[in-house]
Amino acid sequence: MLSQSLSISFTVPERSYSSVILHEAFTVEDEGAAKLQESLKDLLKSLSNRSPILGAAIFSIEGLPFVSHFHRGTEEVSVAAIVASIHAAGEQTVQELKQGELRSIIIQGDLGTTLVISISQDYILAVTAPENAKLGLVFSDAKKCAREARKMLH
Repeated sequence: MLSQSLSISFTVPERSYSSVILHEAFTVEDEGAAKLQESLKDLLKSLSNRSPILGAAIFSIEGLPFVSHFHRGTEEVSVAAIVASIHAAGEQTVQELKQGELRSIIIQGDLGTTLVISISQDYILAVTAPENAKLGLVFSDAKKCAREARKMLH
């Protein structure tokens, strides 16, 4: 849990937003940002209703949580930082191997899978699925969600 608040500002083309992270959740000061955040949260809820996932979140490329739909007890700030680090390593890898732009990363563990999908240069979608999930379905739904989020953010 954060003991202090952290102010951040971000810009979406033709719009500027200011937000405050307080105790691991965005508190939005701008009405336009609040509407955007609510729309994105609805998008994540829709993803979780369509696909057998445990949680989903949109993080900034800097590792800050923007919106999430995770089960209770998930340390969003920690997950955001870890996912951003993994994404940065993936970007460096595809660049070094001359494989174009990074689109996604799949992390498989014994108890589940995490998908990290690039939304834009500024945002990342992270989706967690249980071990028995049909990954083709989850991946397809997650990519659709990332495309919709990209439209909303830009």
